[in-house]
Amino acid sequence: MRSAGGRWLKGCVRVAGVLWIVISTAWASQPAPVPPPLPKPLSLEHALTFADEPHPQLALAEAEIARARARVLEAESRAGTRLFADVTPERAQPAIGGPDINDSRARVLLSKQLYDFGRQSALEAAAGAELAGRGLALVDRRQRRRLEIMRRYFDVLLADLRYAVDNEDMAHKYVTYDRLRQRHEIGQLSEVELLEAENRYRETLIARTASDKRQAATRLQLAVAINRPNDVPGELIRPKLAALDREVPDYKALLQEVFENNPTAVAARRELEASDRSIEAARARRRPVLSGEAEYADYEQARGLGRNEWRVGINLRIPILDGGETDADVARAVADKSAREARVGEIEHELQQAVLDLVQEIETLRVQRTAAQQRLLFRDTALERTRTLYELEVQANLGDALVRLTEAQFLAARADFDLALAWARIEALTGKLAPATTKEQKP
Repeated sequence: MRSAGGRWLKGCVRVAGVLWIVISTAWASQPAPVPPPLPKPLSLEHALTFADEPHPQLALAEAEIARARARVLEAESRAGTRLFADVTPERAQPAIGGPDINDSRARVLLSKQLYDFGRQSALEAAAGAELAGRGLALVDRRQRRRLEIMRRYFDVLLADLRYAVDNEDMAHKYVTYDRLRQRHEIGQLSEVELLEAENRYRETLIARTASDKRQAATRLQLAVAINRPNDVPGELIRPKLAALDREVPDYKALLQEVFENNPTAVAARRELEASDRSIEAARARRRPVLSGEAEYADYEQARGLGRNEWRVGINLRIPILDGGETDADVARAVADKSAREARVGEIEHELQQAVLDLVQEIETLRVQRTAAQQRLLFRDTALERTRTLYELEVQANLGDALVRLTEAQFLAARADFDLALAWARIEALTGKLAPATTKEQKP
């Protein structure tokens, strides 16, 4: 019966194993969930929602946070309660001769560190400061994702506007070339003048073709930025950008705000703080460790004087020599602090230059934006004048005026987008995640 029962049990185990393999294979073969398609048309507000969705850049930052959290748990575990069992099966040969005896024993040991004169608190403080720094690094990655999505979104809109300019210019040059070709056929135009007109048309055709390719390339770049490389967006909604007419920020005030709130700078200072605590923890290795222990043991054989089944005590371990391990830990922690101090100084220098560049860039962009708006107003007025002359049959066509107006619209949009990105970069430097747009409109 025992043999038959064993075979039955083995058969059940084998069947269960096969079923587990089948279920695991079926589960693994399930296709990954397909994200919903992008809305048509796509708005900037919706595109920015992808900044917080899973992405390799965010996954890397989150992995660093998980690693720092593990170090916190590791530091806390040093002062945790430990409980383990110790079983020693043993047969012994008596010294006076005779048969072997069973001298097995088992014990349960409970221990806990009570006090280590500051090392535990230093380790926990170092791990906590590093965890806080990693969290700020994630904020910085999220802000960088927003800036990247904004930049790629604006690139698509500008590519569409540039295509409109080049397409209008090509159409105008073709109409001009076609008219000159008709004049050439009746002998009113030389071969050289016709070839010159054709050359101008061919050059605009090349530019229009490049703009067409640029439209596709920028859309793919936007799809990659929002982590939807297989769902290339089509039409985009042009955002109505807010607060572009804000006053240029004071450099010194902005720099102070950036030093205080920039995620990268604050994270670097948290890591520097962790270095101080790490040095303190390394030096504390020379200090005693006080721990409490409780033990219960069971012995197969009794001895002449008996054996203690219960034992409770306090242990004070005082380091005397450690072969230089403490000195090595201290030297490593000091070197890490020096590196992090240098990193803090480097970040502050980079931020100082970045803030100055942004303030000057905004000053320049405000002038460019004003000029672009004036140019757009002029071209729009010139087009109306050209239409009037056309209706009066004074001017042959509106082609050149339409090209100049379309180009003015492109330059005005580029000035707006550049200024919006500059303000968004300032928001990023000061650690803010506020959206950069309010209402949105179709182009």
